[in-house]
Amino acid sequence: MLLSAALLLGCVTYGVTHEALEQQLDHRVDVETTTLIHRYQDGGAAAVTRAIDQRENEDWHRAAGMWYGLFDAAGRRIAGSLDVVSLEIGRQEHLQVRGSNEIARTDLQALTTRLSDQLTLVVAAERTPIAMIDRTLGRMVAGVLGAMTLVGIAGAWMIGLVIRRRLERINDTAEAIINGDFSSRVANASNASEFDRLALTINRMLDRNAELMENLQQVSSDLAHDLRTPMARMQQRLESALLEASDIADYRSAIESAAENGRDALELFSALLRISEIETQQVRSAFRMVDLSALVERVVDAFRPDIEMAQHELRLEIESGIHILADRHLLSQLLANLIENGIRHTPAGTELTVSLIQYRGRPRLLMSDNGPGIAPDDRAKVLRRFVRLEQSRSTPGYGLGLALVAAIARAHHATLVLEDNCPGLLVSLTFEVGN
Repeated sequence: MLLSAALLLGCVTYGVTHEALEQQLDHRVDVETTTLIHRYQDGGAAAVTRAIDQRENEDWHRAAGMWYGLFDAAGRRIAGSLDVVSLEIGRQEHLQVRGSNEIARTDLQALTTRLSDQLTLVVAAERTPIAMIDRTLGRMVAGVLGAMTLVGIAGAWMIGLVIRRRLERINDTAEAIINGDFSSRVANASNASEFDRLALTINRMLDRNAELMENLQQVSSDLAHDLRTPMARMQQRLESALLEASDIADYRSAIESAAENGRDALELFSALLRISEIETQQVRSAFRMVDLSALVERVVDAFRPDIEMAQHELRLEIESGIHILADRHLLSQLLANLIENGIRHTPAGTELTVSLIQYRGRPRLLMSDNGPGIAPDDRAKVLRRFVRLEQSRSTPGYGLGLALVAAIARAHHATLVLEDNCPGLLVSLTFEVGN
């Protein structure tokens, strides 16, 4: 494309320059012709003859490449050095001259003018300067095109080399990951080039995949651990019924206990499926504008009896008129999980505070308490599935409450942060404007 543009520019430059030189020669011929016509009008053929002889004897006219010829009605030359083949009235770009002398071998551009019925004037200028300049321009255009071709080839080779090296880094990383090195990442120079931005994007994707794989391993392990207890209880009750039950009531009691354990397992799977569904972010297609202020107030009022029954104190601070694009059912579930965690994992007398404010132009939901809180090293862990800080796992639940909260926050493109409330825990959820 660049070579084509250069070639077009060269051709245009050549054509414009050539045409300008031809017009300059025409102008010189016109000026000389006009001067000689005036001489003829003032003094007749004799005056023209003297003027032509004078011009051809002057060195500067010869140096200027001007030639003249005056012919009678029969086409015989009367004055001047030109002896033309034919007297065609008008301009001739390449004048044909008789003989084999220097003039005959010279390319001439001429104007033939009828002075009278008896006389014809021919004034010609040498085209040698045009030919020389044409050759010079041709060499220049060819040189520029040649240089641009070499530069283009060298540039393409260099760009290809850079691209090939960058792609080899990506390929080497992909090969390493295929061979089992999941910690391998694409190296980048941090110079904000397109390849570095691509490398950062790929690395973020690989980090996310590694996180998902780690979560999958953790989920698989914790799922097996959490299912083991209800399944073991179910098996123990059924085996006991087979060995020890003596009447229908015993069998019924065993079946009811097994059914309860089965329901616990189904609830576990339902919670996992719900989290997976939310994490696909397909739920965003059902988002609508939600009055967040009214929703928070309604959910907190629904939990007020449970909070009072657990002997906790409740504070509610809500700014009115806060609206966001969201799923009201998911937000209700999010707030319900936060309140249930506050009730379950803090002692009686703890103060629970639910706040909704505008923070730097963004809606911010806060849930805080003055209970024991969560250690800094454990705050990121509790957002993963099946993570329970109580190692004995004696309290009800599977460690999915905060994992569901984190999934709902990601679906709403909200920033979820767990902080120290000094004392206690502060959970903040900051929503993007127009998320």
